[in-house]
Amino acid sequence: MTLPAASCSTLLPAGATLRFLASRRQGPGAYLETGEDEPTMEALRWAAEITALLSGDPVTPGPFAAECRRAGGTFAITAADPEPARNACYYAVRALTLSGLQDEIPGPLSHWFVREVSTPGMPATFDIDEMFYVLRALEQLGTLGLLGPEVTRSLIDFLKSCRTGEGGYAGAPGQPPDTEHTYCAVCSLALLGEPLGTAEAHAIATWLRARFDTPTGLATLTAQDDAPSLAATYWGFRAGEVLNAAVWTDRLGPAVRRLAKQDGGFGAREDATLWESYCALRVLTRLAATDGLAATSGGAR
Repeated sequence: MTLPAASCSTLLPAGATLRFLASRRQGPGAYLETGEDEPTMEALRWAAEITALLSGDPVTPGPFAAECRRAGGTFAITAADPEPARNACYYAVRALTLSGLQDEIPGPLSHWFVREVSTPGMPATFDIDEMFYVLRALEQLGTLGLLGPEVTRSLIDFLKSCRTGEGGYAGAPGQPPDTEHTYCAVCSLALLGEPLGTAEAHAIATWLRARFDTPTGLATLTAQDDAPSLAATYWGFRAGEVLNAAVWTDRLGPAVRRLAKQDGGFGAREDATLWESYCALRVLTRLAATDGLAATSGGAR
């Protein structure tokens, strides 16, 4: 589902959130997540995302991204990690893209991603979120076409094997479904050009609505989970967007705003985190966009 861009400036004090972001900055491109002891590519990605949402000056990936670069145009999650990782490479692609530095993305990286899902025996040992990192990165790079028909079909079949009778998707066959992997699955299927049938999409949306059926209006990760979180809310919300289904309730916006901290960030616990701040801001901006569409169409949602 495509929605118009929306600014968060009408929803919360953007300056306060940008100050929170600045407090997590250790140097050019080096951001420290709450509770961690060294900067990561993941934290850089959240910084870039938050800055883009708030229309702040683009983040400078700077020396830190270069310190995380490894052979073949890949990236490690920290400057000290010797080996590259799929998630780190995706975070690098996303951060560089959001910073307007697409030309600095190493050329060989697309082929590395393709090899990650073309290895014999794959994707049988894959986890859905690992596959999602690869597909989203290839989408950002405009190189999804590098995936051959046989690999594409195997990925689709693996994703479908992770669908459970409850309606959601698990990380791997035989595991319980959760909102994170349900979002990754429906988004991955869309990227692979495999549309969901009407009945299947309805069943998934129904499962997601049950996750948002909580006293606060925030979503839970699983059917057994009784602790709603910003992360599960983000994943459930984004899955609903991909399905073009409002799986949340009118209580969602106020519930997210109540998790704003005095330092400008967001968090479900005592301290704000970069990750939760991104989740909150993304949900709030998309809610503002859907409200804008409703206002221009006579209030229909």
